[in-house]
Amino acid sequence: MIEKIKDKINSPFVLNTAKMSFSNILLYLLPVIVTPILSRLYGPEPFGEWGVFSSFITIITIGIFLGFENTIVKAEEKNIKNIILLCIAISLFICIIIAILFYIGTALHIVFFKDFPSPGIMIIYLIFYSIYTISYNLCNRYEQFSSLAICNIVLGISQALFRIIFGIVALTAFNGLILGTTTAQAFAMVFLLFCIAKTSSKWRKQIINISKIKYIIVKYKNFPLYDAPSSMMSFAAFNLPVIILAYYFDKQSIGCYSIILQLLLLPMSFIGSAIGKVYYQELCQHDKTPDQIKVTTGKVVQITALISILPLLFIACDGDKIIVLFLGTKWVTAGSIALCLCLWAFPTILTQPLLPLFRTLDKQKVLLYYDFAYFILGIGNILVLCFFHFSLYFILVTYAIICFIVKMFLFKRILLLSNLKWTIFKKHIPLWVISIVILIVRLISLV
Repeated sequence: MIEKIKDKINSPFVLNTAKMSFSNILLYLLPVIVTPILSRLYGPEPFGEWGVFSSFITIITIGIFLGFENTIVKAEEKNIKNIILLCIAISLFICIIIAILFYIGTALHIVFFKDFPSPGIMIIYLIFYSIYTISYNLCNRYEQFSSLAICNIVLGISQALFRIIFGIVALTAFNGLILGTTTAQAFAMVFLLFCIAKTSSKWRKQIINISKIKYIIVKYKNFPLYDAPSSMMSFAAFNLPVIILAYYFDKQSIGCYSIILQLLLLPMSFIGSAIGKVYYQELCQHDKTPDQIKVTTGKVVQITALISILPLLFIACDGDKIIVLFLGTKWVTAGSIALCLCLWAFPTILTQPLLPLFRTLDKQKVLLYYDFAYFILGIGNILVLCFFHFSLYFILVTYAIICFIVKMFLFKRILLLSNLKWTIFKKHIPLWVISIVILIVRLISLV
C-alpha cells in the first residue's frame, strides 16, 4: 500500500501539477492579503471600470491566436518555429484591427468605444499578453514547469504591488487597477523570454517555410474552426454579463460583481489552472491510448470534484457575510451577488481543467455545441431580463441556474469521452447535494 502511494506521488503528472499548484497557491493567496487593501484604496466604481476592461480583453485574448497557440504543445517538433511565426502574425493583425475599430468607434461617438476605460493601455496589454502566451506555451511544451511556477509568482506579486502603488499615488489619468495589471504583464513577459533560453534549441535552428505554415493551418484547422470560437463563446458568456449589466446598473453594483467573480474562481485559479495545463501536456506528449487517457482524466476528475464545491459550500453557509467583512463596509452588495453566482461557479470550476480532452481527441466541434448553448442561453437570459428591468439578483440567479445545467451536461460528456463512470466521484455527491440544498434555502429568502 505504501509503495502504491509513493508511486502515485512520484508520478510525473502529480509532481508537475504540484510545481504549478504550489506557485498558484502562493499567487492566489495574495488576494487574501491584497483584496481588502485594494477594495479600500479604490472602491466599487474603479472596480467596475476594471470589470469592463477585464471582460473585454479576456474575450479578445481567448481568440487572439485563433486557437493556434494550443498547437505549440501538440505539434511535431519540426513545425514549432513556423507555428510561432503564425501566432505572432495573427495576434499582431488582430491588435491592429482592434486599434482601428476603437479609433473609428470613438470618432463616431459610439457609447461603448467612447466610454471604454483606457483603450490605449488595452492595446499595449494585448501585445504583452501575446508574447507572454507564446513563451508560456513553449515552456509548457518543453516541461519547464519550475520556470512557469516562478513566472506565476512574478506575475501575481508584481500585479499586487503595482496596483497598490498606483492606488496610493491616486492616479487620475489612469485606472490604477488597469495600469498595474498591464505593467505586471510586461514583467512576466520579460521573465518568460529569459526562460525560453532553457527550452530545446532545435526549434530555433528551423527554417521558416511558407508552405509549411499553410500545411499547419490545414492540419490544425479544427483549432480556428471550432476550438477558438468555442473558447470565445464560453468566455464571452462568462465576461459579457459585466459589459451588459454595466449598461443597466450602476458602477458600484458592477464593481461588486467584478470582484466576486475573482474571488469565486480562486480554487480554479490556484489548483484548477495548474491541473489543466499539466493535463493537456500529459495528454499530448505521453498519453496516447484510451486506457492512458482514462487514468489521467480520472485523476483530474477526483481533484476537481472536491475543489469545485468548496466556494458554493462556503458561501451557502453564511460565507457571503464574511466576504462583506473581508472587503469592507462599501461592499454590502457583493455578499448577495456572491450568493447568486456560487451555483454558476461550481460546474465552471469542475469542468474547466478538463477541457483539453476535447483538443486531444480532436472533438472541438462537440465542445463548440455546448459552448454555443452556454452562450445563447446565458447571455440571452441576461439581455431579456435586463430589458424587462428585473432586479440584479434575480437576473444573476437565473443566469447561474442556466449555466449550471449546461455545464453539468458538458461534464457528463467529458466522462463519456474518457470512458469514466460516475462512481469515480460518488463519495463527493452527498457533499454536492447538501451544499446545493442549503444554497436554495438561502436564495429563496434573497430573491
